[in-house]
Amino acid sequence: MVHKLSLSEVFLTDFVQTGPQRFAAGAQWPRWHVFYGSSDGLPDSALMAETLRQSVILLAHRSGVPLDYKFLMPRIGVSMEEVKLDPSIPTQLSLELELRDVKLSAGTPAALTVDATFMVGGETIGRGSAGARIVTPAGYERFRRSAVVEQPQSGGALLEASVVGHSTARNVMLGEEVRPSVWPLRVDTSHPIFFDHPLDHVPGMLLIEAARQAVRAAIGRPDADFSRFEAEFVKIAELADPVELAVTLPDAGEREATAEPGRRDPLQVRVLNGDEVLMILQAAVWN
Repeated sequence: MVHKLSLSEVFLTDFVQTGPQRFAAGAQWPRWHVFYGSSDGLPDSALMAETLRQSVILLAHRSGVPLDYKFLMPRIGVSMEEVKLDPSIPTQLSLELELRDVKLSAGTPAALTVDATFMVGGETIGRGSAGARIVTPAGYERFRRSAVVEQPQSGGALLEASVVGHSTARNVMLGEEVRPSVWPLRVDTSHPIFFDHPLDHVPGMLLIEAARQAVRAAIGRPDADFSRFEAEFVKIAELADPVELAVTLPDAGEREATAEPGRRDPLQVRVLNGDEVLMILQAAVWN
């Protein structure tokens, strides 16, 4: 129901309809996860985004979308409150979900948007919104027929894991800097989180994590996390594409003029295949 094979990667625990186009979901975040996690007790932005992604897919299937249909997400974004979570227990969340902008094809949702509010103990810890395009298996096959589905190019040194906030090279998504503030993407199709099951393209959640790692490398803060981000997926990143991530940081004057308390604004990460933009992520990070 959330397009995962591993039970440990399913974060939703319950789901009910509460009104017209409104739903509630339960979720649990583990105390310790092999990939996601925050060193300062704040919610992890990528974990929140993955929980939202699962909510969108579950809601679509509960709205009549067959399990073998394919999902494309043109955009996803989250924002978080500066709330510390209790590290001694798993985080029990409730999500308020609103379904909108539903477009039907033969009586089945073909596109939709989900807005979410994340709460812990009745306190709002974040919000998110994501859109989805939904296609039949035959439609997806036609859409992908011209794609060259090959394995990623091997080779090239990885960034040091400590630079991007990880303890193992397996979780590093970037190679060494090739130009100022530009890093090549490194895709490991055996990664148990992002390739929980076989895929014919680079998943969007991997690109979001790679963008976060690029920002960490650019600002020299391995523990940096997004306080908010909005990712727009322009085109599918193919596994064999020579993809690069380019980070644009504001100058000091612009940062002082636009920054909110506790946040460093604004940042942009572009995911590129040559001159072609595959994803644009606008974000702020916690100071």
